[in-house]
Amino acid sequence: MWLPIILLCSAPYAQSCIVITGEQTLNTKEACFEWTNTKARIALNDPRVFQARPFCQILPGSEDKLDT
Repeated sequence: MWLPIILLCSAPYAQSCIVITGEQTLNTKEACFEWTNTKARIALNDPRVFQARPFCQILPGSEDKLDT
């Protein structure tokens, strides 16, 4: 299971950044990055957003449940 994460910054200073996560986990890394990239692009349309960085984190303990 993958947790979608987006780092949003309103200025080029670390103090202006916040981390937001998705409300649900996703089954694959590809689906997670597709979701976060789409949401980050939407966020960048807002003039208050200086930078939006998409990330995905695998949840510990879920690796052995994934089909590889």
